[in-house]
Amino acid sequence: MHLIFIAVILRSLASIFAKQAALTSIGQGIYGMVVNGWFLAELFTLGLQALIWVMVLRRIALSVAYPFMSFVFALNLLAAGLIFGESILPQHIIGITVIIAGVVILNPTIT
Repeated sequence: MHLIFIAVILRSLASIFAKQAALTSIGQGIYGMVVNGWFLAELFTLGLQALIWVMVLRRIALSVAYPFMSFVFALNLLAAGLIFGESILPQHIIGITVIIAGVVILNPTIT
């Protein structure tokens, strides 16, 4: 079960790296984006996440494992506010709360 949370964190990190790559490659064209260190970090992180995800799916049914990926939304919202200074509105908090509640309902063993 711990591998699921590692996969979630890696997927969220990849999103953070993608945003940073977007911010640091503005006006550089495709080549500038492809050689951007943040973009390369995103690709590496996604590859690592994919490997861990396959390990997860060896042990846990997809219908049980996949809802956990919804936690990426919560982590990305947190990162958007803390790292990138984006606004977090009440409807964001409500939406994330509903998503997390749904994961708990689908997988009551995580509580």
